[in-house]
Amino acid sequence: METDVPSKTAIPTQKRPPLVHTSETTVDFAARASLRAKFALSQRVRQSSAIELYSHLAFGFESRRLEELKRCRKVGWFVRHKETGLVRLALDRCNLRWCALCGSARVSWITWTVSEWLANRDRPKFVTFTIKHSDADLGFQISCLYQFFRNLRLRPEFCAHVRGGIWFFQIKKSDRDGLWHNHFHCVIDSKFYPHEELSSTWCQVTHGSRVVDIRVVRQPGKTANEVARYAACPCDLSKLELEDRVTAYHGLHGRRICGTWGTAKGVPLKPPKDEHPELWENVGSRTVVRELRFSDSKAKAILDAWQNHTVLEAGVNCRLTDDFIENNLAHLRKLEVQNYG
Repeated sequence: METDVPSKTAIPTQKRPPLVHTSETTVDFAARASLRAKFALSQRVRQSSAIELYSHLAFGFESRRLEELKRCRKVGWFVRHKETGLVRLALDRCNLRWCALCGSARVSWITWTVSEWLANRDRPKFVTFTIKHSDADLGFQISCLYQFFRNLRLRPEFCAHVRGGIWFFQIKKSDRDGLWHNHFHCVIDSKFYPHEELSSTWCQVTHGSRVVDIRVVRQPGKTANEVARYAACPCDLSKLELEDRVTAYHGLHGRRICGTWGTAKGVPLKPPKDEHPELWENVGSRTVVRELRFSDSKAKAILDAWQNHTVLEAGVNCRLTDDFIENNLAHLRKLEVQNYG
């Protein structure tokens, strides 16, 4: 398990957008609450589907992954930066490809970095490349599609129009014929590219597939969020039967599901690891701080510093309470072993 601790090294050089609106707005809070509830329900369903998948695969190394998935983001600590005094929330995370919780966290990062890149392009395009449906082995289909896409990027006529881009792989089952629908979504740095010309080049590369969609990106933020969802998880497991989930798992095992080339080569698609974890000190577990926020001034100060992005003074922590609880739990575990061992 890795600990998710944001730091200065994990922040790109561009200025972050504000977390709240700077001008007064009218908000339908009931509608927003309803959307949050629907998202939370969808996330729970997708996480349950992932747990069912890893439970089915739970042998050897996969058994450890199943346990990591079940524990993902259930344990957290508030940590304070020793130099800046800023407070962050560090969470245990599994980083598994099919984890809905880790996927949601990746969406936020990728949306931000991709939208920043798109905003600095001159009329970027959104492109989808598809191959004909087939009843061939899924792994073979995916390998062919990846090779076709590599070959496309080497074609002189393609390079003449496209300076670079970011690609994302997506897979789903077709409602029409029940076959796998494999495709690439790309945001590209390109001048005008006639659809017929692009379709013809793709047809030559794939030996017969002409289905290509290309359109101008008019809302960088919206487009970035859409493609970020594909990078977070290449398909929605909750919409697949268990047998198909296993097929998708094996078909994509060990493969990259997103990448960059050309002018987008430097766009980070995952946050860099913290280079100085020793600068972060634990000031209290998430459970203790939230439980004591109304009765303990230190817990309230920690939560306020985290929520408002303000400085927390050195020495303010709830470690004594955490240690007390941990020592008592350890004592109870020892008694249980003595009674039942």
